[in-house]
Amino acid sequence: MAKKVLVICGSPYTDSNSDALAEAFAAGAIEGGGTVETVKISHKKIGMCMGCDHCRHSGNWTCVQQDDMQGIYKLVEDADVVALVTPLYFRTVTAHLKMFIDRLYCLHHPGKIRGKKGVLLSTSGGPGSAVLTDYFAELCDLLGWENAGTVMQGGLHRGGNGPDGAKKAEAHELGKSV
Repeated sequence: MAKKVLVICGSPYTDSNSDALAEAFAAGAIEGGGTVETVKISHKKIGMCMGCDHCRHSGNWTCVQQDDMQGIYKLVEDADVVALVTPLYFRTVTAHLKMFIDRLYCLHHPGKIRGKKGVLLSTSGGPGSAVLTDYFAELCDLLGWENAGTVMQGGLHRGGNGPDGAKKAEAHELGKSV
């Protein structure tokens, strides 16, 4: 059975450097026999987790907010692999991606999304960040996901040449391997 791969792109820009890594990863996943769904999270209407605990107290673990996240929850539940894609902003994920991650609370606590593989793809203007990779490792541990790998490239700027061929190849191979 084909692996279902969900790619969550957190860049606020279209055709961003991190999107280029996501495309290489997705192509590898398809080549490896998987199916890929890509969600550009910054193009969705997603509210912040309000910390209201409605999901926990309601007994059915559903979020009270009625926004685009409702459709994305099903994609996360059905996926075998979830790739988080982000440019580095202040050594961590973008606000768009952080809102998505925080909203996973209602799926995390009842264990609905345990056993998946997680992938991190990131680009940055600087050298990259151990803060981000440590955060991702902690997130995988918290969610019960296998940390299947990370591809990061620093030294990039918006409107530049984008990720180099070696990093795209690394992302492609990671896609094939998951």
